[in-house]
Amino acid sequence: MNVALTFVTKLIPMKKTALGICVLASITFTACKKDKKEDETSTDQYAQQKTDIKKTYADMAFAVYKDSYTSAVTLQTACHTFADNPSQVNLDAAKQAWLDAREIYGLTEVFRFVDGPIDNTNDGPEGLINAWPMDENYVDYVVGEPNAGIINDVANYPAIDASTIVQANEFGGETKISSGYHAIEFLLWGQDLSAASAGQRPYTDYVVGGGGTAANQARRATYLKTVVDLLVSALAQVKNDWDPAIAGSYYFTFQELDNQTALRKMFNSMRVLAGDELAGERIYVAYENQNQEDEHSCFSDNTHRDIYLNAMAVENLYKGNYASPFGNNINGYSLEDLVGTIDAAKNTTVTARFAATMGYIAAMYHPFDQAIVLPAERPKVLDVVTSLQQEQADLDAAAAVFAITF
Repeated sequence: MNVALTFVTKLIPMKKTALGICVLASITFTACKKDKKEDETSTDQYAQQKTDIKKTYADMAFAVYKDSYTSAVTLQTACHTFADNPSQVNLDAAKQAWLDAREIYGLTEVFRFVDGPIDNTNDGPEGLINAWPMDENYVDYVVGEPNAGIINDVANYPAIDASTIVQANEFGGETKISSGYHAIEFLLWGQDLSAASAGQRPYTDYVVGGGGTAANQARRATYLKTVVDLLVSALAQVKNDWDPAIAGSYYFTFQELDNQTALRKMFNSMRVLAGDELAGERIYVAYENQNQEDEHSCFSDNTHRDIYLNAMAVENLYKGNYASPFGNNINGYSLEDLVGTIDAAKNTTVTARFAATMGYIAAMYHPFDQAIVLPAERPKVLDVVTSLQQEQADLDAAAAVFAITF
């Protein structure tokens, strides 16, 4: 969903007698800006390296979002095919397309938490892409409530369309999720009611007429197709915002930031994703509550992959590397390179912590909804939390190399 913002500047005529003063002030201001930029470049021996890091960041953001969009288009095709021709084969294909799409989207989340295109306070579409946790009965039936959800509420939601879904998203509470990956996940898997498997929604929930289960099968199919179309549109918006082929895109805006501001944004996105978001909101809350409703991908039992991919996203950004499944690989000058040049010990600490975190994640039991309740497995979840918190602290120490504090 694109929201166009127009800024109108009111021009106030100047008095003729003030013209010379205004022109002089303009010349003076311009000269000062030029002198400041030249001073920054001439006094910072690492100015070029920082410029190169900004370029790597922008290149990586575009590559990952482009790939995420591409995988979402594949998901869109699979969901439309299933909704139009419901069968077990087509449902399984749609589920696999969702899992494949998540493998890339999880790597994009390190570009959040800095008021960039994905979660800009004015028009960032993140809430339509990856909002969670989700009260599933807000969208469709659940056990004991066969008439629950927008899909079954014909009186209040007579039309299932993009406008309905967008307006309903988070209306009345942050768990009232109607859009994004997790709404699609629920529509494909249904509730996860078993410790041994993910959700087991039958494909017959989409079969109209004989053999169909649940109610409002046609509305459910329309909802699935509409919500995946919205996902593709939202990802296209972010992809385009980072596209170097589009004049004036954020790809250029970011690289025009002064080096200190840009580096602070990079470090902040990594530290927040690793510590506050992943260790805290996405793992510890579920660990503390021992409730699968608090896990990230609770319908598909894919939370262990969400955790791995978010942790890998932090490492990718620090190291300036991205291995693309579509050949859009990035390997540029990185924070690892520059921190290693300035303070090798701190750089070694950060990279060693990455390896430790990934080791703890690999040792964690999955599905995650069992890792948080099985007595023998819970300590391994806490190991991941503790390592990610230390990772945040180590990144803070690396940021301090550039006089950046949080």
